[in-house]
This record gives sequence, C-alpha cells and structure tokens, in this order.
Amino acid sequence: MKKKQVRIQDAIEILEDSSDVIWTMDKDFQLTSFNHSFEQKFKEELGSEPQIGLDLRPIYDKSYFFSICGKGCERALNRYAVTAKHTLVKGGSFRVHEFAFQPFMEASGKLVGCSIWQKDITNEVDNIHRLEASENKYNEVQRITNVGHWNWDMLRNKITWSNQLFSIFGQVPGEFGANYEALMEIIHPEDREIFNKNVERSIQKNMLHDIVHRIVVNGGEVRYVHQKGKVYYDENNKPYRMSGTTQEVTKDVKNNEQIVQQNNELQNFVRIISHNLRGPISNLLMLSKIYEWGKDEMNDDIVRKIENTTEALDQTIKDLNLSLSMKNTDRERFREIILTEVMKDVDGLLSEETAKTNAVIKTDFSQVGSIVGLKSYFVNILYNLVLNAINYAKEGVVPIVEISTQLTDDSILIHVKDNGIGMELTPERERKIFNMYGRLSGDTDGKGLGLYLVKTQVEAMEGRIEVESEKGVGTTFTITFPTSSKI
Repeated sequence: MKKKQVRIQDAIEILEDSSDVIWTMDKDFQLTSFNHSFEQKFKEELGSEPQIGLDLRPIYDKSYFFSICGKGCERALNRYAVTAKHTLVKGGSFRVHEFAFQPFMEASGKLVGCSIWQKDITNEVDNIHRLEASENKYNEVQRITNVGHWNWDMLRNKITWSNQLFSIFGQVPGEFGANYEALMEIIHPEDREIFNKNVERSIQKNMLHDIVHRIVVNGGEVRYVHQKGKVYYDENNKPYRMSGTTQEVTKDVKNNEQIVQQNNELQNFVRIISHNLRGPISNLLMLSKIYEWGKDEMNDDIVRKIENTTEALDQTIKDLNLSLSMKNTDRERFREIILTEVMKDVDGLLSEETAKTNAVIKTDFSQVGSIVGLKSYFVNILYNLVLNAINYAKEGVVPIVEISTQLTDDSILIHVKDNGIGMELTPERERKIFNMYGRLSGDTDGKGLGLYLVKTQVEAMEGRIEVESEKGVGTTFTITFPTSSKI
C-alpha cells in the first residue's frame, strides 16, 4: 500500500505547479495525496491544513466548495468516471468549476481509491456564452433581414450555408447537399446562364459577384434573391473559395414592378387626357379669335376670362407632355458636352436680362470641363438657375452668379451660387421648390415651372439637384452627377 501511495504522490507532484485543485483518496474516503492548490483551497474553506489520512466525508458534507464531491467520489468508487460542473456564487459574482472523478486501480484491476481534479472553467463558460449570444444575434439579424451567409469551397465543390439560407432556398438542413450543381438546379432555368457568366467574370477578373436572380422552391414558387460574393485566391493566384451573402428581395422586386406598372399607366392616362382635351381647347381658342369684340362689355369680359383660362389649361397640358417626354430620355442620345459651349448659349439667351441688371456671371470649369448628357438640357438647366439668381437679386445690388465644377472620388458637382435675397429654407420648402409650379419665392411673377423642369432634366441625366439658401446672403444650387458622366 505504501508503494501505491508513493506512486500516487509522485503523480500529484508532477502537477504541483498547476492552479487546478488535485487530490486522491482511498476506498474509505481517507486523503492519500494532494497538491499545493488543494492545500490552499482547504485552508481557505476550513481554516486548517490538510493531513494525509484525513477522513474526507465530513469535509464533503460541510464545505461549500467540496459539497459536490461526495456523490462524485461514490460513483468513481463504483468504477464510473464522472465529471460535474459546480457554480459557486460569492460577493455578487460567480465562478464555474468542473470536477473530474476518476477511479484509481492497481495493475491487477483492483480498485484502491479515486482521484479528483477540479478546474476553474469560468472563462471558458463565459466565452461559450458570448459565442452563443453572438451567434443568436447573428441568426436573429439574418432572420429579420432575410439574409443568409454562404461559403463555396471550390477545390472540394462544397457549399456551406447558414441556417437562414436553407429557409430562403426552401431546403432542409441535413437533407440537402449544397454544391454548385445542386444550386444551379434551384436557380430559375432562364437565369442560369447569366448567373454562370456573373460567377465566371467574378473569378476571372477578381470582381465582386453581385446579381439579382430568380430561384424556384417548394415545387414551383418563384423567389427573387440578391446575391453578393467575393473570390479568394492562393499565393499562386489560383481561386480556391468564394463567400458572400444572399438576401431574399421578392417583395422589393414585386413592389418595384408594381410601381413601374402604375407609373406607365399614369403616363398613359395623362397622354389620353391630354389628347382628348386638345380638340375642345383648340375649338375654344379659335372661337375666342373670331369673337366680335367691343359690342358688349359684359360679354367681352366673360369671353376674355374664358380665353385666359383656356390658354392656361393649354399650357398646363403642354407642360405635362414636356415633363413626360423628358423622363423618357434615351441615354443613347447622350454626348460629350463642353460646358464653355453651353455657357455661350446661356449668355445669348440672357443677354437682355444681364444688360438690364448689369449681372456678372463668373465661371470656373477647371476641375471638370466636359460632361456626358444632352446639351439642350444643360443649356436649359443653367439658363433657369442663372435667371432665378437675377430675378431674386437684392434691390440696388448687382447680381453676381458664380458657376463652378468640382470633381470628387465618386461624383461630379456643378455649383450655381448667387448673392441674392436668399430665404429661410426648411426641408419641406426645399421639396416644394422643385414641385411643378413651385417657386423660390412668392415675390415675383412666373409659374415656377423652371425649377421643376430643371429637376426633371437633371434626373433624366441620372443626376440630382439640391439647394442651400440663407436669407440676406444668397442661394446655392448643387447638381451632382456620377463620375461615369465624365469623359
């Protein structure tokens, strides 16, 4: 027996420097060996030093730390290796310990006792909880946004999906073996070729895989998905995997299709109404021309009002048709436009206004001198913006209009700045300025159609227009185009 205890003690001494609490006992629950960590924990719990031969049963009964050991040791003495977790709460914090109870036997197989190994696994448990919480949040975000993550191992032709992707593609985890060929079976037959070409281009040119396509799930249901992915290459520049995200966008696509359909129906309605009104309006205007004026003052006044109303209605229909025609602009008609050439036409159109007001128009096209679009549109845009600046000039102050271009990483900007009366500009007022028949101010004549047409023409050339204004200081219009509009 003494040799056995020496062998056990030798094993304990090997782990003497371990922070884990380790000890052994015989079949009668008498302590046979222990390490330094056990000695410290014993003193902390019981206020005395442990001794070889100590009966551990009362210790297991009364000590909070060792309370789990009684049942564990009994199982080990019945030749069962057991592990158990024990959570200890102290001072508002908790520690999680894992106890391992291992039967201790001679070479002949005779049971002589058991060894106990306690390990503090609080950090490991915390990490697992954080990982689980992070994974739960990630899965929740995927469910809410209906986005799934995927990874394609090109070498083994194996695709790994997140749980949400199985839902999007109408498949069951564990039953569906995802690979490229299986994915192609789900993609709508009419979209497979373009999907393949997009993937091949991404691989060959190291470009982002970005495509919206259809899939067929659940025996015939068609869904739309937006797929994005990035290709990864090894040190020899050989592609070995691709990963990315897939989001179901069926609702968005359907809504957009509905909006396009409604917009087309609205445009057709406007054209039909315009066409049907042209005849009566022309007849009314013709009748006013052959009316014999001067015979009856009251009749003259009535006919004049009818004539004015009819002319206004006629102009409104012309404006609507003009607006519709601009929104259907064909990009194939776009050409390189030299901005100095545009300003020559604008100066000619404004010659009378600039002569009356002595207005000064300054230009700086040093950053961007040309842009892709329609020259007639740019002439109309700058004409209306400069004319606005002249119309809203301060009384007794020479109007100064500065037109400049600016080039950023992703945009071309055209600024039209004046020193006019300006205004207090709220978001609601800014929106109304660009509405049909909206005006910058109510202090001047005119229908306010100019800014609406400016906005329509800017958007027809894939741009946007914004305005900043300060009362008593002036107004600045900024037109932004994508850099693809630059030559």
